[in-house]
Amino acid sequence: MNEEPVPHHARREPSVPEGKEDFRDHIATVDQQGKRLWIFPKKPSGKYFRYRQWFGYSLLALLIIIPWLRINGEPFFLINLVERRFVILGRTFWPQDIQLFVLAFIIGLLFIALFTVAFGRLFCGWACPQTVFMELVFRRIEYWIEGDWKQQNR
Repeated sequence: MNEEPVPHHARREPSVPEGKEDFRDHIATVDQQGKRLWIFPKKPSGKYFRYRQWFGYSLLALLIIIPWLRINGEPFFLINLVERRFVILGRTFWPQDIQLFVLAFIIGLLFIALFTVAFGRLFCGWACPQTVFMELVFRRIEYWIEGDWKQQNR
């Protein structure tokens, strides 16, 4: 009755059903003749999608508003390479402040790496600029012009 736990390397992997072993041998979006098989996304809905929409639209509004935000008379964010002047959060930095930039850059990269490890899926699904623009701007235009997946499939 006292069974020993099975080590990870000795565990059996789930088997692939009969006749389905070749799924890795071809691209799923191309048929046998080489013709493209189109994939049409279904229009999402639900409580979490509504939350995601509100969050995404607030991010889009922030991206649009940031160029006009000012702190203490300085822009919120400005990179002026011609004058070698950088403004971040209303504070002006000059080329002699390179040590601060390097330190901030290293801390930023470390934060991004740790945040991605901990919350990568959340960021990619809700806050990534590519996802926000794709799902809340471009795909909405696509649904408006072409309809849902059923109309697109026709």
